[in-house]
Amino acid sequence: MKPQQFIILAVLTFFSRNVKADYYTSVISLSDLLELERKAITYLETYMEKTEAISRQVNETLNDLEQVSQEAEDDFYEHYSNPLNAYKIIRRFVIDWQNLNKTVFAEQPAREYTANITELEKKDGFELPTSEDLLGASKGLARLQRTYQQETIDVAGGDLMEMNFSSNFTASECFWLGRNLYIAGDLKYAAEWLIQARIRLAEERKESNEVFIGQITDVQILEQLSITMFYLGKSKLALLFIDELLAQDPNNAHGLSNRLNYSNKAVAERYDISNEDESKKFMQRSELDEIFDQTCNGELQQTPREKRRLRCRYVHNNVPFRFIAPFKKEELNLDPSIAYYHDSIYEKEIEQIFDASENYVERSTVGDLNHSGYSDVRTSQNTWLDFAAYPFLNNIAQRLRDVTGLSLESGEHLQVANYGLGGHYGAHYDFSEMFEKDEYNGQGNRIATALFYINDVELGGATAFPYLHLSVPPIKGSMIVWYNLHNSLELDYRTKHGGCPVLMGSKWICNEWFHVTGQEFLRPCGKEQDGYKSIQWKDLYETKAEH
Repeated sequence: MKPQQFIILAVLTFFSRNVKADYYTSVISLSDLLELERKAITYLETYMEKTEAISRQVNETLNDLEQVSQEAEDDFYEHYSNPLNAYKIIRRFVIDWQNLNKTVFAEQPAREYTANITELEKKDGFELPTSEDLLGASKGLARLQRTYQQETIDVAGGDLMEMNFSSNFTASECFWLGRNLYIAGDLKYAAEWLIQARIRLAEERKESNEVFIGQITDVQILEQLSITMFYLGKSKLALLFIDELLAQDPNNAHGLSNRLNYSNKAVAERYDISNEDESKKFMQRSELDEIFDQTCNGELQQTPREKRRLRCRYVHNNVPFRFIAPFKKEELNLDPSIAYYHDSIYEKEIEQIFDASENYVERSTVGDLNHSGYSDVRTSQNTWLDFAAYPFLNNIAQRLRDVTGLSLESGEHLQVANYGLGGHYGAHYDFSEMFEKDEYNGQGNRIATALFYINDVELGGATAFPYLHLSVPPIKGSMIVWYNLHNSLELDYRTKHGGCPVLMGSKWICNEWFHVTGQEFLRPCGKEQDGYKSIQWKDLYETKAEH
């Protein structure tokens, strides 16, 4: 096997192992990839130095051979009449050319390189990104675009919110992003990124005639772009792109097998012949998804009338110590009650939380304790800290009791979570809608939520309550508290909320859920049913939105 083939096979094998790394769900896990890439670069540099040394040796040998060959050409008969020269040419083929071939096709440097790369995984325990990671990262970028209304041309130029954060995307980066969004069913953004791939490819060809490793071709882009446009319901454009494809590659299998179908669909659209909308087979979003995005990006906000009774003040909650060290309360909504408590967690405590949790976070799940699984609704990694196992949490536990007036007797472990590329948590309830007695270890439904922001987030990452048109941005050290149940302990459907996508930076939170058990005398349930206040919000906007 040639060394070039050997290297390519080894590298492809290494970088396509089927491991579940979930790199796109958390920023912290990307530090492993940075270290992996640095080591891989070092190993590749070592390999290239050895191949360059081989190249120098070969060139020197070639110069000698060319000189001898030229001497023989001047007078072939006289040159090889000399028995010494005759011996030399035979020896060169038997010895020199054999050694030269061994040198040129030496596999040892390639074996050393692939052995080093493989060792990274075996010895250092690296898990590698998979196609699932790339798909998740692609969907994360599209989520950011959709939520914060970022144009594809701007993002391809490295810009977010009119600020430059990165270099331009290459044609290959645009293509694979578009292709993955097609797989995800996000056809609108898939088409836009594929168009950007063509634009970037034309620019790259103008700047350099060289072909780079991994560079895609216009034929590849046109294949993907034509089928994307077809399922997007734009058959005329699909036909246009497939004709361009066949002009460049007349024997292209994709073009030849699909052109007639695209042509028939374009004719049907022209004469308004009823035809199934292929795009409906792909990604669909609900009205709630739209309202959630609008709450995150600020299109939907509380009115001045809704905000006029909100206050900021110091509160002690009848806790003796808090008379001299009151909480800084900022009311965000009165009914249901939602409030910031600023400076509720301290730098030393945050550092201790990071130390205790950052090596143990893993992909977050969605569902109850008995039936949970991974979902695109929630892209983050998390872990849990037992109050009993970490003495430094005692002060935080006391602070939670002082703020809420509730008992932690039935509370859950403190959850710590980190959000990755476009990381978000779609609109959801903290309570269980179909609550059963054995859920949450028999401690009753989740009566209240306390959520700490424990780092600064550059852009995005707010907690949004779409039914209340309320977006609560992350402020390091602050805590948001709200009740999930009415006074009667009926479900408060107005509290549907979610984590807005992180546009720039990394978002760390920790939160505590309080349960009904143990709160009987601390927050006695109301004597009258009051669930009617929020029943109209149940299943509101759950129907699919039209696009």
